[in-house]
Amino acid sequence: MKRKLPTEAKVGIFVLLAILVLAYITIDVSQLGFTSRGTYTVNAIMNNAEGVTKKTPVQVAGIPVGAVEKVELLENHSAKVVMRIKDGVKIPKDAEIQVRIRGVLGDTYLEVLPGPGGATGELLESGENITKVRRRADYQDLFGDVSDITQNVKDITESLKAYTEVDRSHAAHILKNMEVLTANMAKFTNNNLGNMDAIVSNMRELTSELRTLAKDSGGEVQVAINRISELTNKISTGEGTVGRLLNDPTTIEKTNEILDNVSELTKSYSGMRTELSYHMEYLGGEGEVKNYVGFKLQPRPDKFFLFEVVHDPNPSATTNNEITTVSTGGITSVITTETEKFNKIRFSAELGKKFGGFTLRGGLIESTGGVGVDYQWGPVTASLNAFDFSADRPQLKFLTQLNITPSVFVLGGLDDFISREHGLNWIMGAGIRLTDEDIKSLIGGVAGLAR
Repeated sequence: MKRKLPTEAKVGIFVLLAILVLAYITIDVSQLGFTSRGTYTVNAIMNNAEGVTKKTPVQVAGIPVGAVEKVELLENHSAKVVMRIKDGVKIPKDAEIQVRIRGVLGDTYLEVLPGPGGATGELLESGENITKVRRRADYQDLFGDVSDITQNVKDITESLKAYTEVDRSHAAHILKNMEVLTANMAKFTNNNLGNMDAIVSNMRELTSELRTLAKDSGGEVQVAINRISELTNKISTGEGTVGRLLNDPTTIEKTNEILDNVSELTKSYSGMRTELSYHMEYLGGEGEVKNYVGFKLQPRPDKFFLFEVVHDPNPSATTNNEITTVSTGGITSVITTETEKFNKIRFSAELGKKFGGFTLRGGLIESTGGVGVDYQWGPVTASLNAFDFSADRPQLKFLTQLNITPSVFVLGGLDDFISREHGLNWIMGAGIRLTDEDIKSLIGGVAGLAR
């Protein structure tokens, strides 16, 4: 008769078997992944191993092939990175390695970049080093480049400022000359109104005398017409020197050559496009309306010149210092008078160059040096202008324009949005533009109504 095991013994044996099974599974699982079984090691010496730690992934062409086993600091203060790679993955000796960051969270991984020889060249053995380490760009380099660009822009605007100051700019001299010219023209017309009336009266008498002369000379005119008819008949039949010249085929060929040359000469000018525009901007922060009248000359599809006249009802003050020297009783005194000017009329003169969907502009923006960039996406155009760099902060203006039709558009944006002197100044507005074709159609319609 067999003796049965007690229940406690059965439970103990079951627990022991379960522990053995768990231990086997644990040992077997520990052998999975990038462990010493089925792998080999390669090293990399880096001057900067920031972000690289144990188990940092190693990838080739974006595919995980291993992981970092350890990171050591050498005596020369460089880092030795030991990587464990799968046996099936062979790394050429001319390969490069680079520390990279994945995604927004900044996960670090090592990317192995095959060299020019590829898989056909010599391969690394276990324990050998990857000698080529590609340096990665850090934020300090980026900030350094941005700082250099900012300094260059500042130098450009300082140079433009020397040519756009109110008292010394070419635009100021031109405006002064135009003011003197218009004043002289007005003075001339006022002083010669009587002479102009006399000229009109003389022309009226002359036309009356010509009408009488034509009426009295009807017979002579008929004789002249008959002679002209005889002359044209001789020319058409090839009689006389003029007739032979006009009916000679060689003359026609040379005339066609001359016309072709004239056509080629004028073809370059026919491709030039012009555009007139007007738009208004309502400044929500100030409750004022600014008006812009523009003229755009485009000799080529990727280049243009833009000239604008701007009316600002609430301009910023411009301070001028006037120094006066006064001598009294042998004593010389210097008096400085400070005055403020409010220029409601401003001017913009910019040169533009297109690069695909982007357009870069620069020159005079609202009577001060500035630059701008535009991006066009279908009927929508986004613009950013930066000007008036002489202030504590430059004036930045952002506009978004929507073309409702080829000639009508609406816009909105922000003006001087980094200024400390006032709050948020939003913009709403609309405008129209007229191209060459629009102007020709408009002139044709007016001429038709006049007839």
